[in-house]
Amino acid sequence: MEVEDAVPPATAVVIYSMQDEDKDFSIIGRSAGEIAVLTQLDRDQSAILSIDSTWKDGLWMLQQVGTASYGWSVVRKGKMSALAQRVSAQVPASTYRGIPIFALPEGVWVARYRNLWLAGTQSRLTEAMIAALKDRQRRWQAPATTGATVELDNLSAFFSGMAAGGFAAWLQELETSELQLHLTALGRDRLQVRGRLYPWDWRDTVPGISYIAPYLPAQLAWCTTTPNEPLPEEDPLAPYLSPWLGTHKVIMQLALPGTSTNNRVVLLPVRAGTDPSGNISKLGSELGLLSEFPYQMFVVRQLLGDGLFSSFVSEGFQNPYVVILGDYVALSASRSGIEQVMNTRALGLSLLQDATFNDRIVLDSTKVPAAWWYSNHGRSARLAGQLLGATGARIDTLWSAWASSTAAIYQDGSISVAGRPRSNRSQRSSALVWQLPLEEDLITGPFIYRHRILTQEAGRGLVCRSLEGKIYWSYPLQDSISGTPQPLSLDGGQRGAFAFSAGDQVYVLDWQGKAHPPFPLVIPGGIAAPLRVSLLEDPVVYAFWVSSRDQRIYGYNQESRFLTGWGPNTVVDTLVRFPVAHVQYEGKDYIAALSESGHLYLFDRLGRLRLDTLPLRAQAISPSYLMADQVQQRIAIGQSDGYVQVFNLEGQTFRLSLMPNHKGNVQFQFEDIAGDTRGDYLMWDTTVLRLFGYEGNDFLEIQSWSVGAPLHSVHTGKLEDETVLFGFSKVSRRIWAFSMNGEVLTGYPVAADTPPALWLEDDRLLMLCYYEGSLYQYEL
Repeated sequence: MEVEDAVPPATAVVIYSMQDEDKDFSIIGRSAGEIAVLTQLDRDQSAILSIDSTWKDGLWMLQQVGTASYGWSVVRKGKMSALAQRVSAQVPASTYRGIPIFALPEGVWVARYRNLWLAGTQSRLTEAMIAALKDRQRRWQAPATTGATVELDNLSAFFSGMAAGGFAAWLQELETSELQLHLTALGRDRLQVRGRLYPWDWRDTVPGISYIAPYLPAQLAWCTTTPNEPLPEEDPLAPYLSPWLGTHKVIMQLALPGTSTNNRVVLLPVRAGTDPSGNISKLGSELGLLSEFPYQMFVVRQLLGDGLFSSFVSEGFQNPYVVILGDYVALSASRSGIEQVMNTRALGLSLLQDATFNDRIVLDSTKVPAAWWYSNHGRSARLAGQLLGATGARIDTLWSAWASSTAAIYQDGSISVAGRPRSNRSQRSSALVWQLPLEEDLITGPFIYRHRILTQEAGRGLVCRSLEGKIYWSYPLQDSISGTPQPLSLDGGQRGAFAFSAGDQVYVLDWQGKAHPPFPLVIPGGIAAPLRVSLLEDPVVYAFWVSSRDQRIYGYNQESRFLTGWGPNTVVDTLVRFPVAHVQYEGKDYIAALSESGHLYLFDRLGRLRLDTLPLRAQAISPSYLMADQVQQRIAIGQSDGYVQVFNLEGQTFRLSLMPNHKGNVQFQFEDIAGDTRGDYLMWDTTVLRLFGYEGNDFLEIQSWSVGAPLHSVHTGKLEDETVLFGFSKVSRRIWAFSMNGEVLTGYPVAADTPPALWLEDDRLLMLCYYEGSLYQYEL
């Protein structure tokens, strides 16, 4: 008998020998330790080979034995003298259909059937091979003597309990395919698989990936292109689509916040010599329009209906957006999805600008594809994990070992799969780590401190979560937090805490959510500017600086007692609407307050003026940035005319021209971005963000970025030796990430309703934002 006679009919995967050169790719091996399924399979394989190394020449079968649990069967033809002698001295553990089965201490069950030796990591696997031999219902044929063969119609059962969503639906479609896929793995430093489908008589083809790439957004997670079946006459959409519809379809998944359904986009090709405009317009009249609006050079229609276009995508779309892009008609269930493909065409923000895509392993250019796939693994890891989400599967870990993958089925039935390993020095791009829907609307936040997430939510108050989104505690809070929470320590530096202002009160909470008495503290006259906390005496004395609406400045310590000279300070002539600034330099304290009337006040620790009042030459648009160290001592204030006015600690002043020809209102920020401790100057208007600084004694523009949307705030993140700027636009509801070479990082902008919260963890720069009811965590 032949080894193929022992293959059970329900088997999905057969491997022809387990030689060293046929083992898992080295990149898989590096990930296997983190994946329970692969770890167990490796142990079971070693157990079988430890009995007799010649098992490696056998025919190996991978069988599902439970959800996310697999075992090995192996059959070998010929003599195995040592094993025969070993089992002859044992009593069979069981007998199945007249064949004795022996249980070996390695955790393997073996049997002999005529000239074949059988082994399985469970007794039922060995029994299944005996049944196949007894019933003589051989199904498997041997197209080769190396590599692996996959029975496609058995894959749905093979992944039972693991596959979800679109992947599960696709596996169910394969149940009637009657196709075998033979694979041969090549190479050890990259994923490279070649194979062939049997039998194969498909002749339709699709355009290559390079032709379609200009229509694919840079935020792409993955994409497939497959032939279109002609629409049946009974399809209600056929009269509106068939007159112009081409012979293929493109289905893409975008790496944007929200559900995978909302971030799915379909491209339908327009057949040469046809114009879909009239038919799309008639379709809108027939179904009804929820909206119709212009976007850049395009006209977008939102159709009324559920399950629309189900001939092209599983379950169809609900109330889809439709836009004609020229050679393609784009469909999406979400406005954000349809906007991405329009931006791709109008702004040139396509996959062609993505470094990961350009570094992919290209398809075989000598063959014509019948279907192809491309994926950016950094952006699709979360989605891949959802498609195989059973406990122990951890497909996202294995998935992230590669930067990208490409695959194709060619017209002749051959296939190729290739993956580019992830490089530690690859270009930065965004990858969505997790999404957490909130039960309540977000009021303020998110904020990140001490590996905790703080959010203020309607109905819940202030909520503290872990970095994975688990709730630790909540604190009732009615008024909105002003500014950002300020970290500090209590009990002589032994207990971490944070302070913030909300309404007309100042609060101090520790990281267990307990209020520090006597806080909350009501500020007489009400609070005019966000609270600022600074260190007076390390590690036990903090200063709480609060300006009130009755033109006073209060100074408290962390026990709510007035600081000398600040109970309150009444020197300032008008309101102070920007936070108070405080630094210590050469044993002295400098407290800066900027009045609404355009005057700078510089106080000492006891509330006495160090200098006469310093007038500004234009309206202030920023707080007073106070920096004092051995390199420099200066106070920088951005002004509405595009200049920044700089003071030293003796009151001498000068102005720097940053954006005198600005468009619309300008904003300003002063901080150390270049890393030389001299401070850098950021200013932006409605279209451009500019960075200025010193090189030697020369003041010059270091870099600029064209945004195309007004930014509300800019935030700095640092990773290794890189600095990244994040710009948030409240109007556009987007966050951009800018590299120091003047480019927008791959995967940005991302959708957001709040500024980003940034933190560094295990050499990863993480970003948290809120968008339409959910928190989203990204990794850069």
